[in-house]
Amino acid sequence: MTDISPGDKAIVITGASSGIGRATALELDRQGFRVFATVRTEDAAAQLRKDASPRLEVIFLDLAELARIQAVGAQLREKLQAEGLWGLVNNAGVALTGPVEFLDPEIWHYQFAVNFFGHIELTRQLLPLLRARRGRIINITSISGRIAPPYFGPYTCSKFALEGLSDVLRVELRRFGIQVIVVEPGNTATPIWERARKFSDDQFRTWEDKLQSLPADVRALYEADFEAMRKATEVMGRTGRNVETVVRTIIHALTARRPKARYPVGWQVKATFLLFRFLPERLRDRIICWALRLP
Repeated sequence: MTDISPGDKAIVITGASSGIGRATALELDRQGFRVFATVRTEDAAAQLRKDASPRLEVIFLDLAELARIQAVGAQLREKLQAEGLWGLVNNAGVALTGPVEFLDPEIWHYQFAVNFFGHIELTRQLLPLLRARRGRIINITSISGRIAPPYFGPYTCSKFALEGLSDVLRVELRRFGIQVIVVEPGNTATPIWERARKFSDDQFRTWEDKLQSLPADVRALYEADFEAMRKATEVMGRTGRNVETVVRTIIHALTARRPKARYPVGWQVKATFLLFRFLPERLRDRIICWALRLP
């Protein structure tokens, strides 16, 4: 049971092509919210329209394209100038992986463009609408936004940055009545784990390909670790938490009258955060390596 009813409340959610974003967009639509769901492809748009009500509006958006973000911002300000915006769910993201030593600068740039800088610009564009409605910003981070696993450097750093941005915005926007809330899922069964084996939706070569192109003596430095990480990623894809748990948390953050600043999703994430708060760093490192079966 929600505390705040959908009424005429509009919500923008990014990354609605699949996984958490798609499931959240459909559930918000089912509950009667006015949903603006962003996708990148025609196929994703067609599938979303097929499963949603006619009320849901699909918007094409690539968070790596600044001009497109600004155009979407202008489009939404025009559409919603009378009613304002109740919620912005910054969900879209990619997971780019590999040893820091061999990750080219464009990998880091693309990761932060999608997972961090794109969210900043979209938030900036929509703040007048959120201020008018005293709305909410929901930033979807990750357990990796507070605990750093190896070989997920770009992804982890982008989520740490989004956690920091959330703390900054929560204080800056409090006097406008805008609440900034972080949702921190753990391992969730979404396509991101399959894509994590690549640098990004075929835009970059897979790490396996790059590893094979390295000289044998260099490849030997990381091959065993990477094989362990490949297996761990496959396990994550098979054993991730049901996406509905995350959806319920996001909707609670949007509808609770007194939402918390942070929502770790699931007892495993809560227990891990609590445990790691008190453990020495070197012991934390050993636990992470054990959990990932690193040599």
